[in-house]
Amino acid sequence: MALEAILAVEQAERDAARKKAEAAQKAKEIAAKADKEGNAAVKEAAERAAAELWTLAKSAEEKSAAESEKIREAAREEMDALRNLAENRLEEAADRIVERIVNG
Repeated sequence: MALEAILAVEQAERDAARKKAEAAQKAKEIAAKADKEGNAAVKEAAERAAAELWTLAKSAEEKSAAESEKIREAAREEMDALRNLAENRLEEAADRIVERIVNG
């Protein structure tokens, strides 16, 4: 009976050691899978962030170009208005000079 008890204990110890080794292996596999999935998630997030950054930069560039064009157009219009005003005043000045020369 004592021999059977010793054999049973030894068997239980072997089973426990096997289960412990299996659990350690399973834990390593779970950790490796989690690490791989974590790295993939980080990579995906970085790619999404880079794509979003590119989109935002392109949008900002387009808005900047549109705003620059509005400013250029306003400057052209103001320049044309000033040119027309100067031309009209030049004609008036020329007419007055001619009038003074003619009328003495």
